Amino acid sequence: MFELISEQELVVAAGVFAVISLLCWGYWQYLTHETRKRDAASVAKLRSWLGRSYEDASKGYETAKTNLEKRNRRNTIVIDLIHDLGDEFEGRDSAEQEITFDEAFNAIAAIRGANERTHIMVILHTLGGYARPAHMIALALKKHLRKVGQHNPHKHPKVTVYVPYVAMSGGTFIALSADRIYMDETASLGPIDTIYGSFPSEAYEDLIAQKGVEQTQDLLVLLAHEAAKYDKYAQDVAREIINPVHKLPGKTSQALADHLTSGEMSHSQAISPKSARKLGINLSTKLPADVYSLVDARIRMIQTKAVSEAEKEAREAAEQKVAKPDTDGDDDPQPTAGRPGRTDPIIQKVIDKTLEGIE
Repeated sequence: MFELISEQELVVAAGVFAVISLLCWGYWQYLTHETRKRDAASVAKLRSWLGRSYEDASKGYETAKTNLEKRNRRNTIVIDLIHDLGDEFEGRDSAEQEITFDEAFNAIAAIRGANERTHIMVILHTLGGYARPAHMIALALKKHLRKVGQHNPHKHPKVTVYVPYVAMSGGTFIALSADRIYMDETASLGPIDTIYGSFPSEAYEDLIAQKGVEQTQDLLVLLAHEAAKYDKYAQDVAREIINPVHKLPGKTSQALADHLTSGEMSHSQAISPKSARKLGINLSTKLPADVYSLVDARIRMIQTKAVSEAEKEAREAAEQKVAKPDTDGDDDPQPTAGRPGRTDPIIQKVIDKTLEGIE
């Protein structure tokens, strides 16, 4: 038989329940308060970051770079190619707008000075640039890997590339020479076919096929001839540079090189991490927080750089000079691997005139 609970025991049980309920409510209130405090601090930090001065951003950049170089107490050097991707005529705060020879020389000097135990981290934020400097940097990284000797690129990568936002064209070329690429889920790589005079070589071929050689400007015919030769060269370089760890499923790294240089994709087409994995690219989407800090700080430095009146005048003068190019000069177009739209003015003038006849 069940014994009846006395009134006194009921009161005690109700009191215990009330105390427990009160404690639970108090703890819930505490958690809610702490969450709101953290949210407020996070928003305040974000607002502070968005309003950072040049000096604060510069300190943040140096701190992040130091942290990366000391990461895991390894023998590590950090090389960053962070470009001004704004619409200004020239880069702010001495930042390049595309991969250049001067930038390549500095990067190669740092790579050459690394010993065989050095882990090289390359951080990219670029739309590409001239093809040859990108090739040179990639070749230097490949040479460093030969110095390192036999190692497991999956478990112990010695050259790693980090792409928090974008590394198109020539940037992708550099990235593919590394053992492993680290990309943010929203970041993108791109095809590595060469753009010659703002268009891929097959565009020239199609134009000549449609209009005929006799009806096509001589300069465009000559450009088509040179572009076809450079395409072959670029394919050979890609086959040499792309790290064997990156390869299409069931094929070799040469097949990946041929695919990315074939021109089958639009040069501006983004290759997401998901697409990159399907191409057999060895990558991870787990980037160190300091990589984001370094790139974001450098971008902020570029954005907040004060431009003096003298610099403004010099920029305006340079823009006027480009608007009225000197056609008497001996200008030789450079094959590019990025920054679409930045065409040699003389070539663009001829292209525009020729394209008018197609319509």
